[in-house]
Amino acid sequence: MQSILSARRVRRHRIPVVLAVLAMALTGCTTTMSGSAGPGRIDEKLGLPGNRGIVLRQQLGTGTPHTFGGVPAYDACTVMSLDVVQQSGYEVNSTPSRGPVLRTTRMTEDAPDDPNGRGDTAAHGVSECLYPGPNSELLVLTIYQAPFDAPQQQDSMERSLRRQGGVDGEVAGFRTLTAGPSESSRFTRVTAIFPPGFYVEVLRLATRAEPTDEAQLAAVVKQVAERLHAPPTGPSTYSYGAQYSHVRPPCEVFTSADFRAALGFGTDGRVVEEYELAQTRTDPSPDSGNLGHTTSWAVETSCKQETQSAANSGVGTSIDQGITLRFTNYLTEAMAVQANDYDCALGKGFRRPFGEPKTVPFAVGDGLTCLSNMGKSVQSPLEFKSGRTTVEMSVWSVGNLGGGDAAVRIYSGVGKAVAARLTGG
Repeated sequence: MQSILSARRVRRHRIPVVLAVLAMALTGCTTTMSGSAGPGRIDEKLGLPGNRGIVLRQQLGTGTPHTFGGVPAYDACTVMSLDVVQQSGYEVNSTPSRGPVLRTTRMTEDAPDDPNGRGDTAAHGVSECLYPGPNSELLVLTIYQAPFDAPQQQDSMERSLRRQGGVDGEVAGFRTLTAGPSESSRFTRVTAIFPPGFYVEVLRLATRAEPTDEAQLAAVVKQVAERLHAPPTGPSTYSYGAQYSHVRPPCEVFTSADFRAALGFGTDGRVVEEYELAQTRTDPSPDSGNLGHTTSWAVETSCKQETQSAANSGVGTSIDQGITLRFTNYLTEAMAVQANDYDCALGKGFRRPFGEPKTVPFAVGDGLTCLSNMGKSVQSPLEFKSGRTTVEMSVWSVGNLGGGDAAVRIYSGVGKAVAARLTGG
């Protein structure tokens, strides 16, 4: 559940494997990478004068919901919205240097169920909403609806909660089961809610105990249960203030149609989006060799499109494939230019942990285009710039793609479509 951060920042997550074939075909060597950012590129979260703290705006979902396998799908971040979380007393993290993001898994279009892309005991839910708390805490709502509810997984979940001392209850007329903390998860609390025909989990993953933990979770669960009496709606939407009015929802910039055009098959209609809650301040540093740069501010977003099998951790026999794009949206184009320069420019003396970036035989956007050199444990993403935004593109899994020509087509095709949208094309 860790946040997806830019290649220009400290990586705290496993980045998908990205097209080793492309690197070998284009540079004659293997491009593998590990998970660290350049020294001096660790970013600090600061609001601009007069606009400190959380700058992300959430608009609750309305209208007709999308369907998954013919079932109208709830949107988890509409059911457990930011105002519900804050009213409970839960502290949403927007502190300096944390990289806090809101993550939402939701439907963006109607989609059929692929029985070959799921199993009896593995399901990640049709929708999920994650809010970061202090000290690496998380508050997560996952909604399990047919056909993505894995009934055997529900039975397993209930047995697990009861082994942890789970207590039966009722909230807003729905049966509940609450467990935690336990010996194996000392500070974690979870409540399962069972409306007719499906179930949801509210998880508070904590690293310390606070006297208010139980009351805060109960307040969230009450609001969630009450909202589940209403029918599903369309998903929540997100935006930033006037300083970042150019920032578009990431999965409107990278679409399921782009995924289908690149790979020849479609997604499952669900996307994973991340939105940075606070602004990022990046200062030049002698450790990075970029003292000629100026301080910059940005907000980061990301979009992952994938098949149902990939969304369900590779369960089933259908193709397991995903593409993730991460967008760093700057206040000015000059800030984006210098970030793109740091990512891709050769021979300028920038200090990068794993050496110079790798060239590619095509250009995307209106700046430099390259593969980041990230070491030996994770494959290299594509980097480019368009307008006030720099972009990192990762493709998983390389084993399904079949050669260097396909890699060039996928990278350049998706990249050019995305670059055009970022500048209004």
